[in-house]
Amino acid sequence: MTKVQIVLVFIYKQKIYMAHFVKLSVLDPGHDDVENQNNRKYNPQLINLDMVINVEQSVVHCLIFTKNNSTHPIRVKESLDEILYLSHGCNKVLKG
Repeated sequence: MTKVQIVLVFIYKQKIYMAHFVKLSVLDPGHDDVENQNNRKYNPQLINLDMVINVEQSVVHCLIFTKNNSTHPIRVKESLDEILYLSHGCNKVLKG
């Protein structure tokens, strides 16, 4: 086996799951002004990762650009690393 084949076999044997939805803290648009910088309100929402084009870190928030909203990104409280961790999804089958 070549090195490439060995790597492909290793990747195939590893079960890598990715969530389709992640629960994130989305900034309430009414609380994104100069007066409310210390009193921002966040609402929990499910974000569909299948619709995400790009995620960028800004000074305060992560900006999520989606297929439907590429000019006005969704601002979330979580960092890039937190979003990446959450995107690995649930590795268990939930019953009931």
